[in-house]
Amino acid sequence: MTAKFSPTGGERQITIDAEHFSIRFLVPIIAIGAALLTHFGGKALLDSVIDSVDPLCIILPLDVVVVLAAGFGAEALLKRLMPSRRGATLSDDALTVTDGRSNPPAVSRIDWGQTVNVKAWRFTVRRRTRIPKGWYCLAVHLLQDDTEVILYTFMSPGDAEAAIGYDRFIRLRPRNETQSNPDLSTVAEQRRLLKLEDARWNDGGEISQDDFRALLSTLQRHVPGWA
Repeated sequence: MTAKFSPTGGERQITIDAEHFSIRFLVPIIAIGAALLTHFGGKALLDSVIDSVDPLCIILPLDVVVVLAAGFGAEALLKRLMPSRRGATLSDDALTVTDGRSNPPAVSRIDWGQTVNVKAWRFTVRRRTRIPKGWYCLAVHLLQDDTEVILYTFMSPGDAEAAIGYDRFIRLRPRNETQSNPDLSTVAEQRRLLKLEDARWNDGGEISQDDFRALLSTLQRHVPGWA
């Protein structure tokens, strides 16, 4: 859940990794399990009461409905029962990220009143999973002294291209394309981005599209040269 955020003040509470690994792992198992129970239980019941109609004509469409309903229901329930252990607070003073996976929780703070180095990149999702194929991943790396934060989101091409500072997001090229590029400056830049992308993959924080837009709006106001 996110709170309203005013461009002139206030705080925005951001959930990081709302659909974390445990939820992504359990939802399909629950959905498929519910569908199997419905399929075999319903078929056995219909076999005993219907003679003139093939039970599969009823059961197969019902299987699809159960998979979808169980999937959406399980996801909503698990998000309440197994909330993310990472979150952030965004304000006109700072971005504060709290990671409750450690004890005590690790806290990272990016102060907008001090120098912030920003690196932004994007790439196209090539395979359809929970994210539609063809959508963009937009990621930002914030560095202040020894504090680093990587946050990212997924957007449709139209929404991404309308985002604040979209032209600052450097396209991440495939590794084989980078290796064959004769432009040394481009190669060096891409290698830096590939290292950041590895860090995003390993421990970056996924946030909602609205929260990401709020972050970009904050960068526009407080980071010179951004957008």
